[in-house]
Amino acid sequence: MYTWLLVALIPVVGALIGWSTNWLAIKLLFRPYEPIRFPGTPFAIQGVIPKRRRELAATVGRVVEEELLSVDDLVAYLDVRDISNRLLDAVGVGVYDAVMMKMPTIVPHSIKTFIAEKMADVVAERMPGFVELLVDELTAAARREVKIGQLIEARLNSFPLEDLERVAFQVASRELRAITLLGGVIGFVIGLIQVVVYYVLFRTGVLVI
Repeated sequence: MYTWLLVALIPVVGALIGWSTNWLAIKLLFRPYEPIRFPGTPFAIQGVIPKRRRELAATVGRVVEEELLSVDDLVAYLDVRDISNRLLDAVGVGVYDAVMMKMPTIVPHSIKTFIAEKMADVVAERMPGFVELLVDELTAAARREVKIGQLIEARLNSFPLEDLERVAFQVASRELRAITLLGGVIGFVIGLIQVVVYYVLFRTGVLVI
């Protein structure tokens, strides 16, 4: 009877082993953060992601820049015409206000208003070409200087591992639980197969209890 009780426990033990193995494998993606060395040996244990963090960050940054989001993509999203119009409006208002403030108080208000409006009109006529040139220069400078891949790589390397682990488990919590559960199910099925094999061997007389 005790033998059959032990046989019946095989699927349960298999499920526990499968569940715990997958749970441990998921934890080992991040833990331990720092390498734990075995005394007297060159071996150490460290989470996969912490160990290869810089390599992963460089790869992610390169893929994002080359395949997902480049500087040209960012520039394409900008509404250059809208930016130019708002800049022109801001400069016109600034010129008008500056003239009104700097003109001597003895100058009649109507004359100050006339001069301020005329100067604002002149700026509005001359500024579009300058603004267009400025936007083109800024766009060219962004293409030369901004390295999205390097920015992402630096950000990932500076991101605390605790926060990175928390975010990863929040995003994929359902999938990770499913993987852990699947390990238990597979372990249970394997245990059942072992019980069936044990029973067949017993019934055929190959195995004697």
